[in-house]
Amino acid sequence: MENPKIKITPDIIKQSKTLTCDCGGMLFQNGAVFKKLSALISPSGKEEMVPLDVLVCTTCGKVPTEFNIGNILPDEVLAKKS
Repeated sequence: MENPKIKITPDIIKQSKTLTCDCGGMLFQNGAVFKKLSALISPSGKEEMVPLDVLVCTTCGKVPTEFNIGNILPDEVLAKKS
């Protein structure tokens, strides 16, 4: 059974939950966290840097914990509930 396509209207968007940071901020900007991949597990056999795109809260400068998919970001960049 196929899911019917739902037309996303401005009213639906207005009624949808607005994501917020743990600090309450609602505006975000793009940022990046870099991880070093060991030469032992790197596909090239050499140490590599892997960029992770993140959204950073413009209020507190941290990444909301809700955006930490897979728990791969270091605690130092994560927002804390106040």
